[in-house]
Amino acid sequence: MKKSYINLLLSGAVVVSLANCSSDESTPAVNTELNAQVLTEFSTNLPQTVYGSLASKTSTLYDQVVALSTDGATDAELNAARTTWKQAREAWEQSEAFLFGPVSTEDIDPRIDTWPVNFQDLDAQLASENEFTEAYIDDLDDALKGFHPIEYLIFGENGDKAADELSARDLEYLTGLAKNLKTLTADLNASWQPSTSNSYYTAFVNAGNGSAVYPTQLSAYEELVNAMVGICEEVSDGKIKEPFVAKDPSLEESPFAKNSIIDFTNNIKGVQAVYLGKYTADGKGLEDVVRAHNLQLDSDLKLKMASAIAALDNIKVPFGEAIIDKPLQVQAAIDAIAELKEILDQQLLPFVQQHAK
Repeated sequence: MKKSYINLLLSGAVVVSLANCSSDESTPAVNTELNAQVLTEFSTNLPQTVYGSLASKTSTLYDQVVALSTDGATDAELNAARTTWKQAREAWEQSEAFLFGPVSTEDIDPRIDTWPVNFQDLDAQLASENEFTEAYIDDLDDALKGFHPIEYLIFGENGDKAADELSARDLEYLTGLAKNLKTLTADLNASWQPSTSNSYYTAFVNAGNGSAVYPTQLSAYEELVNAMVGICEEVSDGKIKEPFVAKDPSLEESPFAKNSIIDFTNNIKGVQAVYLGKYTADGKGLEDVVRAHNLQLDSDLKLKMASAIAALDNIKVPFGEAIIDKPLQVQAAIDAIAELKEILDQQLLPFVQQHAK
């Protein structure tokens, strides 16, 4: 199952009707200077910072995997790799709130985050005599590389794998996977750096001012909001609802690390971060544009974000258990995230279409 939300199209955008305005109402104010500042500070505070953290963590993970292979694997070393894997997931899952640009056009998303793990084909790779070079790994099917095969190899099927259970062949494959993940996330990080040739940062911050990708500021704002809508839809309708309705834990996103609910929460925290313009540093965000014109909408959006995060936090057992044993809590999370998606799509999107051009 590959994730489908990358292909969320702008065709779903709501067109604001002028019929709702009385004939004597003036055109809503458009603060192009503030709008430009939001785009610039989003680019600095979110993609640059989040992708930078992601690239740093996957680089550390690669080093730890190499150490497992060269020093003789110990449980302490394996646990360190597991911790780093989870830290990298935190950055990645928050970045899914802005899945546009090279992460989409270069197919980096499916190449590092396709699930579930294809056990039959994975076992065939381990049983083969193929050399796990970087080129070979990069050419594998998406379900055989990226975060989740790494997760399976370092956590084990039940999350309790011991270091001495890692075979030499496991470590060869794991090293190739970790190197490929490090390379792809480094490329993703570089793609948003201002100094990089054809930097996506340059295209985004210059929306409406010569950008070949974004002819208007509005087109960049629609990209932002639609990405937020898209991940909410994916979490509620895909990541949670599909395994829940099927009552099938094998469809869970991060089952071996028992990290799925944390993943979902970080997806919504990413939406929150985009809205606020804040990851580690604070800056101008969509929040500032909304607050300049509609305090009630700002309050409603923040309430929906907080409610979605709280609903996920209310699931106190691993997701694979929750879909069987805690249906009310799971359904509450689906509903809360769907409500967040609705206000983003039905209220925030029309708002930016009024206040950007």
